[in-house]
Amino acid sequence: MIWMMVFFPLLGAFLNGLVFRKAPKGVSHAIAVGAMLASFACAVTVFMEMMAAGGEAKVIHGIPWISAGGFSAPFNLILDRLSGLMILVVTGIGSLIHIYAGGYMHEEERTSRFFSYLNLFVFMMLLLVLGDNMLVMFVGWEGVGLCSYLLIGYWFQDDANAAAGMKAFIVNRIGDIGFLLGIFLTFKHFGTVSFSELREMVGSGALDAVKLGAVGWITLCLFIGACGKSAQLPLYVWLPDAMAGPTPVSALIHAATMVTAGIYMMTRVNFLYYLAPSTLQVVAVVGGLTAFFAATIALVQNDIKKVLAYSTVSQLGYMVMACGVGAFDAGVFHLLTHACFKALLFLGAGSVIVAMHHKQDMRDMGGLSKYMPITHIVFLIGVLAIIGFPGLAGFFSKDEILWKAFTGGGPILWGLGAVTAGLTSFYMVRLLCLTFYGPNRSDHHTREHLHETPAMMWAPLVVLAILSATIGYLGVPEVLGGHNLFHHYMEPVLMLPAQVSEHWESLSAHHSHDLETGLMGASVAIMFVASGLAVSLYARGPAAVLDTWAKKFHGAYETLSNKYWIDEIYDAWIVQPLHDMSEFLWAIVDVRVVDGIVNGVGQVCNLAAGLASFRMTGSVHRHGMVLVMGLVVLLVVLVV
Repeated sequence: MIWMMVFFPLLGAFLNGLVFRKAPKGVSHAIAVGAMLASFACAVTVFMEMMAAGGEAKVIHGIPWISAGGFSAPFNLILDRLSGLMILVVTGIGSLIHIYAGGYMHEEERTSRFFSYLNLFVFMMLLLVLGDNMLVMFVGWEGVGLCSYLLIGYWFQDDANAAAGMKAFIVNRIGDIGFLLGIFLTFKHFGTVSFSELREMVGSGALDAVKLGAVGWITLCLFIGACGKSAQLPLYVWLPDAMAGPTPVSALIHAATMVTAGIYMMTRVNFLYYLAPSTLQVVAVVGGLTAFFAATIALVQNDIKKVLAYSTVSQLGYMVMACGVGAFDAGVFHLLTHACFKALLFLGAGSVIVAMHHKQDMRDMGGLSKYMPITHIVFLIGVLAIIGFPGLAGFFSKDEILWKAFTGGGPILWGLGAVTAGLTSFYMVRLLCLTFYGPNRSDHHTREHLHETPAMMWAPLVVLAILSATIGYLGVPEVLGGHNLFHHYMEPVLMLPAQVSEHWESLSAHHSHDLETGLMGASVAIMFVASGLAVSLYARGPAAVLDTWAKKFHGAYETLSNKYWIDEIYDAWIVQPLHDMSEFLWAIVDVRVVDGIVNGVGQVCNLAAGLASFRMTGSVHRHGMVLVMGLVVLLVVLVV
């Protein structure tokens, strides 16, 4: 069943990409959705069977794959509570996005190529989360990178789209170098790249000082790979530009799948990270800074998808920060809730974009609640979920991370997360107000054609809205009278090595429920204050606010609206020097030196041959004389 689950998306990609390439778009959509629903049905069946058997990890043996000397990496899959959760997220939310994409792409003449890429992406993501060793994971890791390049640059006729796809591909390759180094170091010091075998070795406590010393470098290299995939500082720059792709691509890549790969990978090897406290400090700081940094940029963006893109970077920073303080279960819980409400927000934004004739500037929107009532309601639920409104999904997962940041990282890290939560509330409520409330600011032609999107597009939004409102109750904390079912669900996946278990178990022992309640109340108060400020500023439209802020805080406003000029800095300090160096190596070293030497050798040979030969006159006597002289020379050489 698990192999069938992986196979169906690959079959869909094959049929759409090679067999029905020129079929009508309805056929390609039906094939893609059918493949995803079949895969989702298999995932549900596999998950239920696993939980019925106690939820224990199981290795599904595949085929011999790579074997060289003492190294062996079979193509095995692992099914446990972590990968079981991920296959539900990937196939479930992926199915909803595939259904929605049929309505979003209705203006395309043919969509077989698009759905082929989309199915192939899901196949690669399933390989990533199910691989039982680092190399199988790396196949999926590289595969989703390739598919993201194809999907982001789907409209490759536009130079900006093609450049965005290339940027995503190259930046991810930079992070992948770190991931590869981590794989090499793991095999060098542990003799295996299998997650199951590594877990057994660490659990047995049979690690010498050399292995323990290597763990720090291994986890740091793996984290570099996570920074690329999960868009952390300094490798986050590809994700905002990836908004050039179709909106269903943004929802699939930036909500439930590819960008969460780094968090999934670190959680998969959590037992190694627990042994590397210095790496965990780096992870926590990078995650906290990324969350805050991206949230500040989102404050002043006017493109609706760019706001959501920087929001994704910020929320990923939250998840990484949770991993950095050892709360891997909290990070994965936020991964789950974020997958629901961020997919909802992206797809809701896609519905708005379709209704606005593909205009994405929020300054040209406003008042859409009366034209798109269903989209407005579900979008409102998504916004309330992401800002942590009490009772919705984001409230439980966000406050779990903030509490773990306080107990595991200290007040400064909690303060950074709390301020980021306030910024999130501000820019998301700003987006809501500019899009759905106040007077409509679109042109007359656009306003005349504003209407709710078809059921194929809003039905998946309703499902995601229900999930965004309810799924957080899997993690109700004890301080609110719950049992945090998600924490208990994840316990078998997390393993505290004996060397460090006492330290980690003591972190939360010194803090009371009263303190947790107080911090939770403080974060909720910050959310209400920031949301109220956004409503007071933007409920009636953007013009007066933008003028006032631009004049009073000109420097800060320019810095944020230009995204701290990070792309310009990268271009000036990294891209252009590399371009100039490449041009020098091509024009001078390659053409003049290397080619010059090779061509020079050829010219010398031609010259020598010309000097050593007689002028070719066609004289038989001269040719006979040369033949005889040559034979004499050969005989002399042989005799001597």
